[in-house]
Amino acid sequence: MVFSDTSTLLGIVEDIDFILGTDSTSYPLAHKTRNINNWYNRVANLIIKSNGRWEWDDNNYTDLPIATTALVANQQDYAISGANFMDILKMEVKDQNGNWIALQPISLDDRRTESMTDFRKEAGTPEYYDKFGNSVFLYPKPSYSQDASLKVFYQRNISLFVSTDTTKVPGFNENFHRILSYGAAYDYCLAYGLQNRMPVIQNEITKLEQDIIDYYSSRSKDDKVSMRTQKECYGTEFDIY
Repeated sequence: MVFSDTSTLLGIVEDIDFILGTDSTSYPLAHKTRNINNWYNRVANLIIKSNGRWEWDDNNYTDLPIATTALVANQQDYAISGANFMDILKMEVKDQNGNWIALQPISLDDRRTESMTDFRKEAGTPEYYDKFGNSVFLYPKPSYSQDASLKVFYQRNISLFVSTDTTKVPGFNENFHRILSYGAAYDYCLAYGLQNRMPVIQNEITKLEQDIIDYYSSRSKDDKVSMRTQKECYGTEFDIY
C-alpha cells in the first residue's frame, strides 16, 4: 500500500479517511504522517523482536546495513555515529594478512571480578569487542593501522515517511500495511474521544500484530537450526546511515 494516492484513493492516507470518515481538514496530513510513522516504528519493533535467524531490514533502503572503518594502531575506542543505528549484530576485524576474523562480544558483566584495564592490554590482533554507549572497545587494541579493517553488521531504524510522499511504501510485508491505517485511525479516536469506535479498530490492530509476529517468527524455513555512557572518541568512528 503506497503512502498516498489521491486519484485511486488506495493509499494509507486515504484509507485512514475511509475508516474514520475524515478528510484533510478534520485530520490534517501532517498529523496523519506523524501518527503513521509512530505506528511504523511500533511495527518495526514488533518485527525485530519476532525475528528468527533472518534479520529484517526496511525494504526502502538500497544498501546493506554494513559499515567499515579503519583500524588505528593502539586505539581501543571506536565511536559509532549515525541516526539510523539501533543495534550491533556482529563485528569482524581484518588481520594484517587480509583475513577477516569474527570478533567475540563481551561485556563488563562477563568480567566483574577482573580488571578491564588489564584485560588483553598488550596490542595485537583484536579478538573481542565490548559495546559501551555509542562506542565499541577492542581487546586487545590493534597493533597495526589499516584502512577499512573493522566491520560492523547492524540493525537500523526504519525509513520514515514525509508528508510529501506518494508512491513510497512501508518497508515490511505488504499483507500487513493496513496496520498503519488502523493505527493512525486509533490515535485520532483516542485524541477526540471517539471511544465507541476504538474497540473495533483495536481488534483489527491486535489481529494484524499477531499475524506479523507469526509471519516474521516463522521465516527462514530453509534453515533447519532451531535457535532462536560516557564516550571517549579519538577521531575514528563508523558513519552509519
